[in-house]
Amino acid sequence: MAYNVPMERRGQGRKEMEERYGEVDTGAKTIEVRGVRYSLREVLARWMMDVPEILTMDGGTLGEDRHWIRFIDKDDRTYVAFEFNGDFDILSELRVDSLEWEGEDFFGSRWR
Repeated sequence: MAYNVPMERRGQGRKEMEERYGEVDTGAKTIEVRGVRYSLREVLARWMMDVPEILTMDGGTLGEDRHWIRFIDKDDRTYVAFEFNGDFDILSELRVDSLEWEGEDFFGSRWR
């Protein structure tokens, strides 16, 4: 076993999330859904998820009536992206473990 070697990011979750939605914080801080602009917190409130354990990151629109939001779930220690439609029905969910996402930076993270 080698010591003092940087941890490798094992999974492909971060790569998949960044390919689909861009790097963290490159998306918008508001999302327009059917002509109404919502803050990220307002979007989360539609699912009763506007709680302190959730840190909003960014969001956007993928196409007609298909949107996304990315956030950190501190309880589960995951980076999360939801895709949803104009009725706020969640169409897909992608979760990436924070240790996989951050590598060795995870151990110094302020939010864990």
